[in-house]
Parts: sequence; C-alpha cells; structure tokens
Amino acid sequence: MKEFILRQNDSEKTVQASRQGDEIRVEMDGETTVFQLIYQSEDSILLERTLADGSRQQWRLVGHKDGTKRMIWLNGRTHQYERVLPRGGGAASLDVSLSATIPAVVADILVNVGDQVQDGDKLILLESMKMVIPIQAPYSGTVSAINCQKGESVQAGTPLIELDET
Repeated sequence: MKEFILRQNDSEKTVQASRQGDEIRVEMDGETTVFQLIYQSEDSILLERTLADGSRQQWRLVGHKDGTKRMIWLNGRTHQYERVLPRGGGAASLDVSLSATIPAVVADILVNVGDQVQDGDKLILLESMKMVIPIQAPYSGTVSAINCQKGESVQAGTPLIELDET
C-alpha cells in the first residue's frame, strides 16, 4: 500500500492506495473506494466502480505532473493538488524498490545504475496485454540497483529497480 499526503489549497489529506491486478483500492477520510481499471494509456486511465445499488460509475482521468504538483482532469473537471513527499530520517524516506504491479515483460530499461532521476522520470517500460506501462520515479534520486533485464518476464511484486532519495 502506498501512502500519499495531498495538499489542496490549505488543507492536507492522507491517501492510501493499493493495486492488485486491475483492482485499485483508495482510502481517504476513513472511506475505502474500490475501482476496476478498465483502460490505461501513458497519460490517461478509465476506472469504474460498482455502487451499492448495483449501477456502475466510470471515472476518466487525465493527468499532468510537474515535480510534486499535479493537475488532474476528472470527468471534465480540473483538480490541482500537490503531493507532499516525506523527507528526513523517518521510515517513509528509506530507499525504495519499485516493483511490477502486474505480470509483464520488461520492454525497456531507460536508466543505468548511478543515474540521477527526477520525480516522474520514466525508469522502466513494461509490456502486458498489449499495453506499455511505465515505471516512474516517485521522487528525485539516484538509481542504486536494477534487478531485471530487457525481455525478462516478471510477476506482480517483483522488485525491478532501487532508487535512493536525494
């Protein structure tokens, strides 16, 4: 489960999100919402959730990020927020191992050990079900290890790359 602190205007919210296959769980303000991933491209996704009455609601998201700033177009409405990244000596600031979220094949490795990367940089491209899925840096840092090879089949949860925070 990944935890994010989002700042919108002067308020901050803690959001926890996890993904297993095509199911995405989002916890915010004490509520859990479960979405099904219907479609994903490099810059947009289509999510669907089933409501209590059995009807289905779809969410189209297109996003843009610039460092920690995010802009999301959700069903035609614009939302701006900032992702607050943990800094300092806490457990959240430990080195991160980025993993595959679904079974896939490593299509390309875009960085080398020792490379400096910025938040949002594409590090590895995975291919699954005719989709290309980028693994992106969650913050600026240095690539400390690459644990896969181009053409390798990987399972969900397989650590692919390690990134030291700078």
